Amino acid sequence: MMEYKGYVAAVEYDNSVELLHGEVVNAGPYPVVTFEAADVEGLKREFRASIDDYLAWCEEEGVEPQRPFSGKLNLRLGAELHRRVAASAAQQKVSINTWIKSVLEEQATL
Repeated sequence: MMEYKGYVAAVEYDNSVELLHGEVVNAGPYPVVTFEAADVEGLKREFRASIDDYLAWCEEEGVEPQRPFSGKLNLRLGAELHRRVAASAAQQKVSINTWIKSVLEEQATL
């Protein structure tokens, strides 16, 4: 993972073309920035340049850029799961938010 100006990118190696490929993963459902390079230093440079180019383009075109996620998330759990989550949080003497956050931190892989 790489981070620049709040944007986070995941990186993969494409063996077929022997290049590192990066993609912003925290700015909505569609990648706003992708980039590639042959080595790590080049990938870092391309990532920063791609973010800067994207933000400059948005400013020139008067377009609101896709921003990194805010950290706020609304969930629809259903009444039964909501009850179970609330009971689990109460049992651990934490808020529902803290309980959900701890479960997600444990399970999230990226």
